[in-house]
Amino acid sequence: MAVTVLEREQPAAGGSGNPVAVVRPEPGGADNPIAEFSAAGVRWLQEWLAQHGSVVPHAFCGAFRMTRDQRRHDKLRDYASTRAHDEIAEFSGVAADQLCGQAPASSGFFLPQAGWIDPVALVHAMLDHPLIHVRTRAEVIALDQNADGSWQLSLSEGEIFSASQVVMATAYATQLSPVPLAVDRARGQLSVIPEQADRAIHVIVCRDGYITPAINGVHTIGATIQYDDEDGSARRSDDLENFQRLQRLLPDFAKDPGVVRSGRVAWRATTQDRLPLVGRIAAGLSVSVGHGSRGIACAPLCAELLVAALCGEPLPMVRDWLNRLDPLRFGPR
Repeated sequence: MAVTVLEREQPAAGGSGNPVAVVRPEPGGADNPIAEFSAAGVRWLQEWLAQHGSVVPHAFCGAFRMTRDQRRHDKLRDYASTRAHDEIAEFSGVAADQLCGQAPASSGFFLPQAGWIDPVALVHAMLDHPLIHVRTRAEVIALDQNADGSWQLSLSEGEIFSASQVVMATAYATQLSPVPLAVDRARGQLSVIPEQADRAIHVIVCRDGYITPAINGVHTIGATIQYDDEDGSARRSDDLENFQRLQRLLPDFAKDPGVVRSGRVAWRATTQDRLPLVGRIAAGLSVSVGHGSRGIACAPLCAELLVAALCGEPLPMVRDWLNRLDPLRFGPR
């Protein structure tokens, strides 16, 4: 089936345009939908990269995950005791220092399936298909349903498209949607710190934020989160906030906040339960929005799930996920 992608600007112009994305499963038990969903997304992405990702810079180096409090630490310790070490393992003291390359702020849990990826390269690689046609600078300003059930898309330059199936994958709920969608916008700013030859970081280190190993000569630290903030310019105050975030991760890695430089500003699309909205909202009209900070890890799997459901093909996840991700679950049906 041929697909036309209409891009208001160009592919990966939004949050997917960040220089690096962290992909990691959220550790947790079987009753934790975020844990189940993120693990499935990372697995799917790894399998896709193994087959098609030779042109996508990435490394599944693992992540060292610290917790905010002892209660959460104890809960993860209990969980880790029931899992294989190639899924999650606790490290502390010298062992944690050696694993990370630098001394972390506390003991934590190693997630071997985590890693980083170049999101721009990933988006372009996924669009590189003979049946996918990408139209850039194509802003949709109106979406109307025709009498025969198909949808008419009006572009800002006056061109009209018609299609029997339309998917809105715009990150956020938009004014084009015929029904309200419960998606919020959250501003985030990354910061970077230059690579130091004698101070290597071997894995992603994370808690309430993260720092990556050196990629193209810099470590990326992120990210701030601010609601009701539409300022697209990088701010020094955000860099200082990310520096404090770094101190909570690797307190001895950098002492001078002056070494931190501004990175990219982008917006996350968030939902109340931290799961995206994926599925049909009207006959012939579907959405995949609200992916938050897990877009790179989980949006590809959601695309596979949505298309399989629309085409009547085998689903990549159990059918219950169609209900869990129902885009109308927060409002009247």
